[in-house]
Amino acid sequence: MRRDRAYLFSLKTFFLIGALVLYQFSTSLYPVLSPLLGLFFCYGIILKEWEVKTLKTDSLQRYFILSYVVLVELNKGFFLFSTLIFFLFFYAMVVDWMKHVFKCQSCILAVFVTSGYIGVYFTNNLLAYIMNMPFYPISWEYGVYILTDTIIAIVLFRDKIL
Repeated sequence: MRRDRAYLFSLKTFFLIGALVLYQFSTSLYPVLSPLLGLFFCYGIILKEWEVKTLKTDSLQRYFILSYVVLVELNKGFFLFSTLIFFLFFYAMVVDWMKHVFKCQSCILAVFVTSGYIGVYFTNNLLAYIMNMPFYPISWEYGVYILTDTIIAIVLFRDKIL
């Protein structure tokens, strides 16, 4: 009998999604754990750049990123789709300029992750201001999240930055 790689891929994807959902739920129990929002923001930028360069779309990965980011927003109490709003603005206005300014690939990844966290924070505070709601407080945990996600992004995406 022949062994099918399609089943192996679907099992690997299923366990990866399950592990990330369990990790996300554990971040609500242990607030020091990073929600990986900056990492997935950086991964979304890299995926979009790959799609523009190769003229191919990978909708499964795009929907995976979107669903994980929505899960983070719901779990952390952010406004729904605030990360997507900032992603569209950031990709349209800043990404090309940033690739020309920074030549160090690790620096670009660090700036993407930092921009992901800080931009989503300011987008949520802007939406809270518009809706006349209290602002989101910033704490030392954001620094830990940025540092953790930057290290993971450099390890995972150093060779994939375009």
